[in-house]
Amino acid sequence: MHIGSRTASSSFGTLRSLTLLQIAQTFGWYIFSAWWFTVVYVWSSSSDSNLELVKRGRPHERPTLNERPIYLHSFHALLACVQAVFHLYYDYDRIAVPIAEKSSKTNDERTHPVPPTSKYLQGALLPELAAGALRSVTVAGASLVIYPIFFRSFAWSWSLYFAKLSWSFPRSAAEPQSFIPSIFPYFFFKTLVPGVMLVLSWQTANLFYTVFIGKEPLKRGQPLTTEAKDPNGSLLSGLKAKKEIVKTFALWELSLISQRVPDRRKAIFNEIDREGGSAWSQVLTCTTDVIKAINTRIEESKNPAPVTKPLPQAEKSEPVLQTLPRLSEPIKDDNIFTSAPKATSSQDKFGDAFSSAAKSFGQSEDWTPTARARVRDVFDRASSAMLSPEQKQKYLGSPQKFKLLTGGPFTTHKPEDMNPVLAQILRSPIGQPLRQTYAQRLSAIVLGTPESSLSLIVDAVESLTRLLIASLAEDPYGKVQADVPSAVRLLTQTTLTLDAFAHQGGLDAHWTDINFPPSSDPQAQAVARLVPDVEIVLAALRGALKDLLTAFRPYLRDIGIAGKDLRLAKEAAGIDGEEVL
Repeated sequence: MHIGSRTASSSFGTLRSLTLLQIAQTFGWYIFSAWWFTVVYVWSSSSDSNLELVKRGRPHERPTLNERPIYLHSFHALLACVQAVFHLYYDYDRIAVPIAEKSSKTNDERTHPVPPTSKYLQGALLPELAAGALRSVTVAGASLVIYPIFFRSFAWSWSLYFAKLSWSFPRSAAEPQSFIPSIFPYFFFKTLVPGVMLVLSWQTANLFYTVFIGKEPLKRGQPLTTEAKDPNGSLLSGLKAKKEIVKTFALWELSLISQRVPDRRKAIFNEIDREGGSAWSQVLTCTTDVIKAINTRIEESKNPAPVTKPLPQAEKSEPVLQTLPRLSEPIKDDNIFTSAPKATSSQDKFGDAFSSAAKSFGQSEDWTPTARARVRDVFDRASSAMLSPEQKQKYLGSPQKFKLLTGGPFTTHKPEDMNPVLAQILRSPIGQPLRQTYAQRLSAIVLGTPESSLSLIVDAVESLTRLLIASLAEDPYGKVQADVPSAVRLLTQTTLTLDAFAHQGGLDAHWTDINFPPSSDPQAQAVARLVPDVEIVLAALRGALKDLLTAFRPYLRDIGIAGKDLRLAKEAAGIDGEEVL
């Protein structure tokens, strides 16, 4: 269970972020729930349904296996596997919490405008039910082929093993009597109803769990920690939690406190003798750490940490060997890039002539005529299916394009310079998981991996800003104002760094991002660099800076915000230089 969406540089990277334990748990719980549902369904069915595992037959007949419950268990197990795949692909573990960009057009200050439960269910319940019913019917149709080929023999042998514990069967019962089950097609239609019921129970359970867990952390209109013995202590424990979901809800609650609950704000400002520092100092540390993490991730992406090599083991001292007298000059340790002096002696002239002749053999073309002809032939056959005759002729006539194809010295990392064959592969469904789009890479760097911390960042910025502004009237000791300059500098640095990284070429497009606009179209590139989640973070940072500068306008010079700091803050907030704060 997590709140942020999965972030990775590519779809394949998202798949790699799933651990084997997560996959095994997902499949295991779905298969177990399908088995339990089948057991309850068989037990509650009437005797006319004929769902007993063993057909007793007449007194003179040997008992035989009943394939109806075997097929029912297999069909529901197949449904469980399909539902598990959809669960992982569509990330049913995510709790959908809406995040709104701040706007001056509305009076709603909520960072998470959660709709009413009834209204949300009216819009989401019917599509979920329709999708579940369609999925069940589709899998039922596929089971007509999958069950006889893959499931039937295995399910029959296992059922026979457990049935033999209480019954005696002839040897002929070891295998089904025919390839096509005799229960088709009549029993197939009867299994559609329990199959649809099973999938709908999964769909509605996921939907209702997401709806009720994703509510605001309030109880009777008050923050959840209000009724605790130590409200501030419970809140700080959540802010320092290692689990992201606990920390996310704690920051969400802090954001609500900073906006709506003046009594809790005053309690944070007044509590100065708490273990580990005052309540405000601990809140400040927790919120600024979330904001600083953005700068840290951007810096790490620009300057990746070098791979540390293990320290070499201490070499054992070896005995000194007495060598023969040196017959040649020792190896020179001069600078190899300086021009060599002209030869003077006859021995040096002979060495220069010999070395130049030897080098001439190693400086031949990187492609022999035979190799080039073979490459042309292979590429001609490949391009005939992918390119038009004009494009193929133009490509074959350019030697630089052949360098790009073969990875020569002219190879670049721009998507626009990619050879068309590879571009067609990346555009196909096969290459789509390998593409690293600009939006995916930027989101992974700015918002973190493997899950996005967008909610954390927005709530941290909002909480810090609202508490600093509220301290003007609610801080009895006047200690909060000392932290205003550092908060303004942090928000300024983060805003300028993120804007330069996202919009001003700080992050280049990956060579697999074939849909990224070329450098000849800067306007299209500027639009492609606008990633919605990153724009929400930038809007929150700019709005916070503007609100802080406006609220503390009479005291900016007194608290140490002037000169360069003020100019950069106004630039980051998008305030014109001539505008008076």
